[in-house]
Amino acid sequence: MALKKSIVFLGYNDFPHGLAEVQKIILISKSLISTGNNVTVICRNGYHNIADGTEIKVTGIYENIKYIYASGSCFRNSNFFKRRLNEIKGKIKEFLLLRKYKKNNDLDCAILSTRNFYLVLYYRILSKILGFKIVLNYVEYYSAQKKEYWEIRQKLNDTLFDTYAPSLSDAVLPISEFLINHINRVSSSKTYLKIPGLTDLSKYDGIETLQNESYFLYCGAAGYKEIILFIIDSFELIENNICYLYLIVNGAANEIDEIKNYINNTKQKHRIKIFSNLTQKELFTYYKNALALLIPLRPTFQDIARFPHKTGEYLASGNPVISTNYGEIKFYFRDGENILLAESYDINLFAEKMQFVINNPSQAKKIGFEGKNMAIKLFDYRYKAKEIDEFLTFKSNTNS
Repeated sequence: MALKKSIVFLGYNDFPHGLAEVQKIILISKSLISTGNNVTVICRNGYHNIADGTEIKVTGIYENIKYIYASGSCFRNSNFFKRRLNEIKGKIKEFLLLRKYKKNNDLDCAILSTRNFYLVLYYRILSKILGFKIVLNYVEYYSAQKKEYWEIRQKLNDTLFDTYAPSLSDAVLPISEFLINHINRVSSSKTYLKIPGLTDLSKYDGIETLQNESYFLYCGAAGYKEIILFIIDSFELIENNICYLYLIVNGAANEIDEIKNYINNTKQKHRIKIFSNLTQKELFTYYKNALALLIPLRPTFQDIARFPHKTGEYLASGNPVISTNYGEIKFYFRDGENILLAESYDINLFAEKMQFVINNPSQAKKIGFEGKNMAIKLFDYRYKAKEIDEFLTFKSNTNS
């Protein structure tokens, strides 16, 4: 085991309640804690909405992970001037915290979870001044994401990020082979360790198996409207369909309304249900009791470069997962063995895999069982713990 280290996470402001990025922070942190390291998540400012009723303190411990909001507030202030003041306060106090940690020998490296190029540049400068390493948590190929014409600033940021952020970092934690190849193009000597979508299988402890209606399930943000409509269209093609489609969707009310309106114009509208704002227990209960879990990936740079966090959570349920043969999926899985893969992003091919689950329940269950075994061996956060721990010692310059 490597020497004990003190590690901070910087750049993300929604800990501990949030989506995939927060879950990645939590699982890497738990990996590092399990090997004897100290981990602290520093949120510069608070962006939680107080109207949501979120219970969170300025400093605390979540699943043994220490966290602190440098600005002194966990919530986004509705007043513009107070919000700007909190941002300034957060920047100053974050710097003072890092300086204090370094002075007390409690700062060896910082893992950056951000897509903001200028923030990476700032932390690079700060790390040189104070004397600590920075590691980039690289989970998406941002410059390939579609943007509207008025988003020119975001487009510039994302281009700069993908081009220079890996080079500015001492090491990188890419999530996919695509991003590894990109790192080799823009910074060929950079040290990296691939960390796929991690999961925590203990989240299913105590989750009941229920005897209720049969359903396929998709969970994702309402912003992925194209994928959600693809799933609905595929569901429409299933023959003699006596199953339901559950869509667990969170996001803006207008985006969810657009999906509901689309459903209302389908033949199967009475068999499609939308859920939002579920508790973690409710979410995992739905996962565990599904016929199959759906996660179609598109032949786009965005989907090829990423590894959706919920893939591991789906697999850990023990139920079959249906996806498409793009990106990271093909590096781990085989169709009909531990997953069901449509060869391309086509509603007819995806519907065939859903139909297979209905027609072959025993075989589908076996595929789900093998998928769970894959999750245990490759995606449980404890599997990568020793490797991450040793990588962050910076004693080696060889790629992993």
